[in-house]
Amino acid sequence: MFLIFSGLDREKGMGSELPQRYFIYSIWLGVMGVDASSWTAKVPSSVSGLQGSCIIIPCSFNYPEPKPKPSRFTGVWLKDSHEVVYHPDSSRIFKGYRGRTTLVGDLWQKNCSLRITPLHLSDKGPFFFRIEMEDLNKYSYIHAKVSIAVSSSPDSPSLSVKEEVKVGGVVSASCSVFYTCPSEPPLLTWSHTRTPSIQSQQLVNGQWELTSSLTFTSTMKDNKALVCTAEYRGGKKVNSSKTLNIKYAPVDVKVEVASNVKEGTSVELKCSSNSNPAPHSFRWHNSKGPLPSRRSTIKLERVTRLTEALYCTAINTEGQGQSSSLKVHVEYRPEIRVGSACTADFSIITCLCIVDWEPPGMVQWSLPGRPLPSTKVERHGSLTIVTLQRTFDFFDTVQCNASNTYGNATLSCSMPTNYKMLMQYVSTAVGVFVVVLILIPMTSCLLLKKCGRRRNDQTITILKDTDVVMGASSDPAPLRNEPKHITSEITNYYTNDHLYGNMEVEDDSLYMCVGGDHAIYENI
Repeated sequence: MFLIFSGLDREKGMGSELPQRYFIYSIWLGVMGVDASSWTAKVPSSVSGLQGSCIIIPCSFNYPEPKPKPSRFTGVWLKDSHEVVYHPDSSRIFKGYRGRTTLVGDLWQKNCSLRITPLHLSDKGPFFFRIEMEDLNKYSYIHAKVSIAVSSSPDSPSLSVKEEVKVGGVVSASCSVFYTCPSEPPLLTWSHTRTPSIQSQQLVNGQWELTSSLTFTSTMKDNKALVCTAEYRGGKKVNSSKTLNIKYAPVDVKVEVASNVKEGTSVELKCSSNSNPAPHSFRWHNSKGPLPSRRSTIKLERVTRLTEALYCTAINTEGQGQSSSLKVHVEYRPEIRVGSACTADFSIITCLCIVDWEPPGMVQWSLPGRPLPSTKVERHGSLTIVTLQRTFDFFDTVQCNASNTYGNATLSCSMPTNYKMLMQYVSTAVGVFVVVLILIPMTSCLLLKKCGRRRNDQTITILKDTDVVMGASSDPAPLRNEPKHITSEITNYYTNDHLYGNMEVEDDSLYMCVGGDHAIYENI
């Protein structure tokens, strides 16, 4: 009977005859007097696994101790009594499982644990284990079957944390997940930057638990969601989160107001802060003391550029915080301030136009009918100083024109009186100089004409005297024979040094007319 069983098992292998062989094994065990109850296997009835991950089915078995002891064990896993899930000879493994199963247990230690990776949705089972001892007994543990619950997505991590903490307090959080593949545990990460501690623990039924613990000192920035993320093999991710409630007194307290406020209008100011919980009351102050409002807003009527700066205090259950002072930025039309004027330094005139305005606009110097370029522009807060500097231009008035979005202003600057008188003196001197230049040539010409007339008169007088002398002579012949002598005497008379000295000016002008030395002209 044993030989028939053994031969059948070796020749036909493990195929569709498995139930029949199991029946023969039972008969054989009964004939040989072996206690069938000593053939036992321990497996969980069901394990859970994640698609794409791996799973280990824990398994242990027992058998009657044969004599002699077996020289070799062969462990086999089957599904539905006909599909070989695992066999040392991979050619005998069903195609759908080939390359995905591994016997991770030590059969000599009676450990028959099986690993399947990656896990498919079809890997539901049920599965059972079979042991084969070379030249000895063989047994299928069909009463110890295990099924697999395969899920397509993992369960979310279990997150535990005390959510309400005062700022500066210690936050302790833990995040845990279950898994079935100890060689490839999931990766746990936190949204916080602190480094956590990791711990793994084996549970029953092929389950492990992975726990990540995080501890840190709370700050205001931690007043948000704390997230724990688990990433499994294949890239599947799940997370859990809890919002921390970090309590702190108001900080970053500030007064908020519209950026453009026109002078004379009303404006509302708001006191804002960063706090947890929100402020339950507010206080407003200026330099004179507290203001009556206890709300987060306050309204100012008819603001001007002189409206005082304000600050606020926000109060909650954790404390209070105060803002810095804020002066409302009031905008208004240009005003040309006292001190705008023109000054003169001989030939240079300098004009200043001091404009008080918000926002700044355009300033233009001009003469009647034409603009003038500004020399320099300076900004000091709400004041703008525009300088015009240029040489004297014979004008009485210059204008400064300032304009912005709210209006315009004009200032007319007259030339200083002393500067006008100085310019009049200069103009008169220039006129006199021009007249002198014109009169000098005319005077020279008059002098030359006068000298010419005196010369003619002297000639006539000399000739008359000669006639008298000659007329006194009794001999008329010498008179007819002396013309050359008389001409020579006239010439000598006019070239006589004594006569030249007696007629210095007249003779010099005369010399100029004939081309005398230019130095004489200069003396005249």
